[in-house]
Amino acid sequence: MYHPNPSFMKLLKSLDRRLDCYYEVDWERFVVTWRRSHGTPIPLFQVKTADGGFRQPDVRDLMYLKQWDMEEMSANERLTRVTSYMEEIRKFTEKKRRENIRGWTKDDRIQLMQVFGKLYGGKSNSAFRRINTKPRPKGEQFTVEDKRFLSSSAA
Repeated sequence: MYHPNPSFMKLLKSLDRRLDCYYEVDWERFVVTWRRSHGTPIPLFQVKTADGGFRQPDVRDLMYLKQWDMEEMSANERLTRVTSYMEEIRKFTEKKRRENIRGWTKDDRIQLMQVFGKLYGGKSNSAFRRINTKPRPKGEQFTVEDKRFLSSSAA
């Protein structure tokens, strides 16, 4: 079992007494948590390398925590950070919504054609090939010529 560096823990506790760091066996990473007044601690983030590997917690993690400490920010900086975050979220949700609509229309083409047909008063039973069911006029006959016999009699 791994333990975080004691000097790191001292600096972490100096930021906030409720912060803690421990090794999570299931994730195989260190996890920085914040203790609530009731209930289990909230995991804030995993300590990992840029490519997702294992590493010991260090000053980079403290800087990351200080970056998101909103109590020491000015009101304007907090407002701009929250505004930019919400704009990114709105762009992401708009993109996902468009992809979902595109996926629904691509997958449900037959159902959409039926709904459009009902709305605009037409028949739209299916998108498959239809069989012509008109009755043939009387007296019209079809003859089938076998070309094998025609070619042998001409020779």
